[in-house]
Amino acid sequence: MVCKNCKMELPVYASYCPSCGMKVHKPPLHHDIDTTKGPQHEAHARHVDWLFEPVYREIERRLDEPNVDKPELFDTAHRIEAEVLKGNAANPQKISRWLRFYQEVAPDLLALTVAALLGTDSDVSPAVRSAVLEHAALPA
Repeated sequence: MVCKNCKMELPVYASYCPSCGMKVHKPPLHHDIDTTKGPQHEAHARHVDWLFEPVYREIERRLDEPNVDKPELFDTAHRIEAEVLKGNAANPQKISRWLRFYQEVAPDLLALTVAALLGTDSDVSPAVRSAVLEHAALPA
């Protein structure tokens, strides 16, 4: 996303352009709108967006590291979120693999993601919940 005023590339969670100070207007969605099939599914997708909000915010706040790029962290969070949105059709092996990636390169993001997916209001499928529980017990 770029600033409409100065055309500078904006950080994902910027509220204001760091170059010119213009307020950034963007939709609070992480999921692809094309994946929703009706109002009930869209409500669930927006809820999952809300659950993942702390994960995306933490990624944006992280300092640049030589071993891992922010886009890679964002992409992994987006993939986990998209898989969770599949409900009972979600592939727990994929989610487990992506959580292992977080365990290796960003244990803080693993903790946030696990907390989001195991929360009492998360409403994830039992298969996803069991995959996430395996990572909840692992040392960071």
